[in-house]
Amino acid sequence: MIINANEPQYSIADPYPWYKWVQQEKPIFRTPEGMWMITGYEDAMLLLSDPRCSHWGQDSQIFQYLSPVEKAIAQTLHALAPGHTPAFRKQIMHQLAARTLQVDEDEMKQQADEILTGLRSSTRIEFMNDYAHPFTFGTICRVMGVPQEEVSAFSKIVSGLKGGYLSFVDEKSWENGEDEPKKIFIDTLRRLIGLKRQKPGKDLCSAILAVVPDGNGDDSFIISLMVLLFYAGHQNMMNFMGNALIALQGRVEDQSMLRESLPLAITSVDELIRYDSPLQSVLLITQEAINLHGTTIPAGSQLLISIGAANRDPAKFENPDQLILGRRPNHLGFGAGAFRCIGARLAQIQGGIGLHRFFAYLNSYAIADHVSWSHFSVQRGPSSILLDINWNHEK
Repeated sequence: MIINANEPQYSIADPYPWYKWVQQEKPIFRTPEGMWMITGYEDAMLLLSDPRCSHWGQDSQIFQYLSPVEKAIAQTLHALAPGHTPAFRKQIMHQLAARTLQVDEDEMKQQADEILTGLRSSTRIEFMNDYAHPFTFGTICRVMGVPQEEVSAFSKIVSGLKGGYLSFVDEKSWENGEDEPKKIFIDTLRRLIGLKRQKPGKDLCSAILAVVPDGNGDDSFIISLMVLLFYAGHQNMMNFMGNALIALQGRVEDQSMLRESLPLAITSVDELIRYDSPLQSVLLITQEAINLHGTTIPAGSQLLISIGAANRDPAKFENPDQLILGRRPNHLGFGAGAFRCIGARLAQIQGGIGLHRFFAYLNSYAIADHVSWSHFSVQRGPSSILLDINWNHEK
């Protein structure tokens, strides 16, 4: 999305001053592309729960204008949308419940400890690649059921991908022999599907195979869905970890609290997401005309729900631009209502453990250079953060 504004200038590094200005001056804002941008918390919550609004992947009019990759994403997201194949959605939600998944918190801590122990020989690290990537990727691999002995090799494949996960969702591009990492990535998913068909386990891949009809040799939908789940559990959580690290720099008391208490670290994930959410917006389509504060939004309109702006709405949150880890916010970083993230609880546990163990291994850190940001308006997260680390060698 291209945003043009004079007061103040929109910035990928810090979009919040612009959000604040729009929220005050134009709470219902029509973008140059014709989308209706919603920035207020109550309006966002209302529309996310309004049956007259549907996910963009469910809209037949917009579907015809999508690229092949976007169409594949839309078809896959449609399967997870409210009201579509309820048994399928409920099964995935059941599997993602913390009590159901075989995700041992002690194993998650052990994984973090092993990564951090290996990093302590260096006083400078690149946080996203050196810690956030292996930690979050290892977790989603366990959730999906990737055999432990294959995780390291699979991680290297993912690190070499060009264009990110979503470039793989278009099944027509899978056989592109010019992109060897892409072919290896998809072949790995196919092998995992074959393994789980022969020997199902208590993992998400097995759960998907149990409820999705056999495609008679065509697993394109299942692979598309798995790619999106890897994207959510890996890339989204990497973004969270990076955003949180930037927000917590220099906040000694907050770092101490995260270091000393895992339960508090887990509950702090919500405020960290409210403050700087990896999910910055959600696109909905109006099925009927909707009147909002005297403005009529026609049927068939695209609604851009600004999660980043809504989470900083002063009408909902006192001192919204301050990070207060003890705050118990009803933020929209996991969506809301029927559009709430089905893996929210897993994300809270994963994020809390990741930060808790990181701070347990160090005394202090400082961002050593300019932070590089990913250039996506819907998602927000750093692509690179160089850190100077003062390790706790007594750990």
